[in-house]
Amino acid sequence: MLAEVEPEVAAAVVALVGFLLGWACATWLRRQDHKTFVFARAPQLPIRALAAHDDAWLRGAVRADLPLQCPWFEIDCVAYSYSIEVEVTRTETVRDSDGKTRTETRTTWETQHAESESIDFDLDDGDMARIALGEGQNEAMASIGMDYETSTRRHSASALPVGTEVSVLGVWRDDQTFGPLAAVPLLVTRQTRQQRVQSSARSETGLFYAAMLFPFFGAVVAAGLATKARDATGWLVAAAIGLVILLPQWWLLTYNRLLRLRQRVKAAQKQIGIELAFRSDLVPNLVSVVRATAAHEHGLLADLAAIRSGGSVDDRIREERQSGAAMRTVLLLHERYPQLRSDTLYLDLHDRLWAIEEKLAHARSCYNDAVTEWNDRLQQFPSVLVARAARHREAAVFAAEGDEQLPPRLSDIPSPPHSS
Repeated sequence: MLAEVEPEVAAAVVALVGFLLGWACATWLRRQDHKTFVFARAPQLPIRALAAHDDAWLRGAVRADLPLQCPWFEIDCVAYSYSIEVEVTRTETVRDSDGKTRTETRTTWETQHAESESIDFDLDDGDMARIALGEGQNEAMASIGMDYETSTRRHSASALPVGTEVSVLGVWRDDQTFGPLAAVPLLVTRQTRQQRVQSSARSETGLFYAAMLFPFFGAVVAAGLATKARDATGWLVAAAIGLVILLPQWWLLTYNRLLRLRQRVKAAQKQIGIELAFRSDLVPNLVSVVRATAAHEHGLLADLAAIRSGGSVDDRIREERQSGAAMRTVLLLHERYPQLRSDTLYLDLHDRLWAIEEKLAHARSCYNDAVTEWNDRLQQFPSVLVARAARHREAAVFAAEGDEQLPPRLSDIPSPPHSS
């Protein structure tokens, strides 16, 4: 078709198509990058650690008191998509390249009936959370199979059966349901958090290269058409022209990608600061409990008094070794002072502090993942060229003694038997 128009016009059309495809991929890349960031930012948390407006990944089994039943297959589920297809035979008259006509009989399967339904369900990881499935995206559907009622009629369905192990991304909302809120969607998938984040990151990488290659190949073909290239030399010249187009496109995409990575590092650092602020709010009550029960714990009281809500996030992160040690001591205080097991204030503080420490551990992990990716990108060729030109610097990985395993939550520990 391009051979039927003027070379200059064909070249302009090809170059425009390449540019538009590259622009579309770059736009999609920005959206995919944000999606990957949202996926990676949310920590994997147990349901018991959730607080209001926490965005997190949960993993557990699907439960429902009144499940749906998938038609025909009679499987208990919380979502299904079902269809009935019938075999249809049609006779058509076709004309071949010589102008002759002939009759052909074709058999196809056509949908006679289709329906789908979903309900909210409970996620069970030992505790229960209500999942607002109707407000989210369900990637956890799986094919049940196909069942032939007769040779010309068949049933097929996909469903999310009760008992299936799934991961759910969402936000713990004020109405005590887990669903979408603001920029965080509700996503239900059979993949683990790590697998889903990696899948999103691979899509992001593919779009990054597509955003460069479409304009490049469009420029090469357009240059070849415009110069009427007929031999290898002509196409080498066209490729050189394509590289001239590719380099600024690559530079801009790499620069923007580094900026987004830097924003991820800052956002992860900010999340650590938020969790540290929540923890510092508990300090006055923690001090009261220690003084009331173990006033001679001078070292612990001094460490708790040193925890403050002011100062920069960097300063507070540097102080985290001492603060984390103090918090773990508070979480284990009941082992030295068994009477605390009956202290309602201590029990409440223990569970609240345990949840914060759990989220802090995940926030540190998210921050370290973002920093590792940032530092690797600054060192890799050829992105190192853009990084040096922009004077980007490596970030420090956050390591703290608090990375060791968290003590168990007190409410999960069986009470010791009473002595007679």
